[in-house]
Amino acid sequence: MTTPSALSPEQSPEQSRDGSPGPDAEQERAQEAAPALDEATGPAPVEAAVAERDTEPAAERTEAELRTMLGLGPVGAVMPLGVRARGWIVTGVVGVIAALLRLIGLNHPKTLMFDEIYYVKDAYSLWHLGYEAAWNDKAGSADAAFAMGDFSKLTDSAAYVVHPQLGKWLIGAGMEIFGPESPFGWRFMPAVAGILTVMLLARLTMRLTRSPLLAGLAGLLLAIDGVALTESRIGLLDVFIGFFATLSLYCLVRDREWSRARLARKMAGTTPGARAPHATIRPWLLAAGIALGLTCSIKWSGLYLVAVSGIAVVTWDTLALRRVRARAWFLEGTVAQGVSDFLQAIPVVIVVYVGCWWSWFTHLGAFKHGWTAEQIKQGLPVPAPWLSGYVDNSVFEKINDFIAYHQQMYEFHVGLDAPHTYQSKPSGWLLQTRPTSFFWEDKAQVPQTCGGGDCIQAITSIGNIVIWWSAVVALVAVVIIGVKNRDWRAWVPLIGYLGLYVPWFQYRDRTIFTFYTVAFVPCVVLVLVLALSMASGLLPPLPGSASADTQLEALLRRQIGPGIRPWRGMGARFLGFGPQFARTPVWTPPMEETDPGIYRINPTLADADDDLEPGDPLTDPRTDAALARGYDELTGYPAPSTSEDATKPAWSEGGAPQPAGRRRPWASLAKWTMAPTWQIRTEGIGLIIVVTLLACAAAAFWWPIWTGQTVSRSFWVSHMFLSSWI
Repeated sequence: MTTPSALSPEQSPEQSRDGSPGPDAEQERAQEAAPALDEATGPAPVEAAVAERDTEPAAERTEAELRTMLGLGPVGAVMPLGVRARGWIVTGVVGVIAALLRLIGLNHPKTLMFDEIYYVKDAYSLWHLGYEAAWNDKAGSADAAFAMGDFSKLTDSAAYVVHPQLGKWLIGAGMEIFGPESPFGWRFMPAVAGILTVMLLARLTMRLTRSPLLAGLAGLLLAIDGVALTESRIGLLDVFIGFFATLSLYCLVRDREWSRARLARKMAGTTPGARAPHATIRPWLLAAGIALGLTCSIKWSGLYLVAVSGIAVVTWDTLALRRVRARAWFLEGTVAQGVSDFLQAIPVVIVVYVGCWWSWFTHLGAFKHGWTAEQIKQGLPVPAPWLSGYVDNSVFEKINDFIAYHQQMYEFHVGLDAPHTYQSKPSGWLLQTRPTSFFWEDKAQVPQTCGGGDCIQAITSIGNIVIWWSAVVALVAVVIIGVKNRDWRAWVPLIGYLGLYVPWFQYRDRTIFTFYTVAFVPCVVLVLVLALSMASGLLPPLPGSASADTQLEALLRRQIGPGIRPWRGMGARFLGFGPQFARTPVWTPPMEETDPGIYRINPTLADADDDLEPGDPLTDPRTDAALARGYDELTGYPAPSTSEDATKPAWSEGGAPQPAGRRRPWASLAKWTMAPTWQIRTEGIGLIIVVTLLACAAAAFWWPIWTGQTVSRSFWVSHMFLSSWI
């Protein structure tokens, strides 16, 4: 018997994947061995068939078999049109929700708040001078004048700024559309970035889970998160990091799929130990390089994401070669393929980053221009003196000016230690222990119309605590499952944590803020959604994974399947998540009594119901076809309904008879997830509903604090759950 997998279109049901004579020969061998078996014990278990397969001589692998090894679906497999359409529908719906929450009342407050006093004015300067210039700001008058539409205080003297220009160009684009005097214009492009991030996360989740339900859940949770919402309604840079970082992750996922599909196609017809195909241009890796370059062009914190993404790509490529048993897979993956990955991504990142400084290069009035000439005139060193023999003098000076500018920026960032009221340490970010206050006005500036007296307006970037606190628990679960089950999908959001969160721990003395978390809040939401999907059975196992093989074996043994809920463990049974909760039978593993009243699971014990019976796939002449169809369905790749449905095993979703007049549990979700509906756990769906409702309630509760509504001081205090929030 072969390991069940998707059959390639060229194979008939009578032909096995590895080129062996087929199921008929397997049946003959099983019948010849039958007399030697004790009638009481019945046919050999699945493990014996697997062992027999492993002793067969190596044969050429088909593309379908290699795709299964690499965790891909069958050749040419696509999601049903209805599922894809629903995926785009939920993407549009969460996009509309995000747009309404971010655009309504965006022009409030009408003054520059928090770091808008830097980035908004720099954006205006870039669009009108081509570089960031200083403002004549006596006693802070420039900020008030700018908010009133008076831009006369802008000078032509270059200003020293410590962040790249792309984010300010984007902010300025909104000001050019709606007018620089409009607060709506200052904040329009950050709002657009927040909306697009919500939609992009929905598409990324759809790519990982193939479930419109989970895609919509991810988009909704991000749309109603306080960190993502408040920073989409203010003219700061960090929301752009969140967008481009999410775009980078999406491109990395697409590149992984593309490169592995190519590997399976190129190595089809080979035996284990064959040479890996030569590296080639990977369009999605180039796209990831562009996205990562744009991330770094917002703030330098994107550099860590570049490093972690590079490690992830090389690791995935190396493990792919290992799975297909390529010759010298480690050297091929880490050296040959690793060098190719580096040359395709890193130069693109550098070119994009330097290209985003085009305005600085083309405007001689920008900061640091002329510094090299002055250094040479005084006989002082420059960063790259060796370039003088390779480029003309003007280019030589610009390059050295550029490098010196970056050295000065670096010294500022690592040396920033000025105390701030709302600074916080990254150890408290995931629990939102010290959110950032962006705006505060008390009764001296606020009309007393709140009804309770002592009216105030405040904008505080408190994350939706239902999402953030649940995600802390989910993070632990996802890390454990990702490591234990070797599920690469769990590592996609972890790349964001490692690249955009963990590096901040090295800056123990630097002044940093909780609002930096907006860069990886999509990963926080994705971790929560993945954990919920695992708990509810909405995330099918990966093709070729140990989990998929284990579940297939359990299906053959009637331990799981239509009408049977999987074993949930002693703890879950104690909490009531058993037969009485799901209203369907739950298979119980073999138990033995070790002491009076004390039981434990003993997998060596065999129940009569666990043995395979005659007529099951092991003795069915259509074994390979039936198992392949069931295996594809188990992993979320059901074949289209055709006459081939006759080859479905009895435990398949479409082959299992249902009692007359009884609706299959969770049948309504069949169009919203690619997981078999019999895998869905009722308590998991209940948990999703509870988390979603609580998150929506929290969003409504903190909406006045996120948007600066006029409220009483007592109302504001009642929303500050932790003393550290005040």
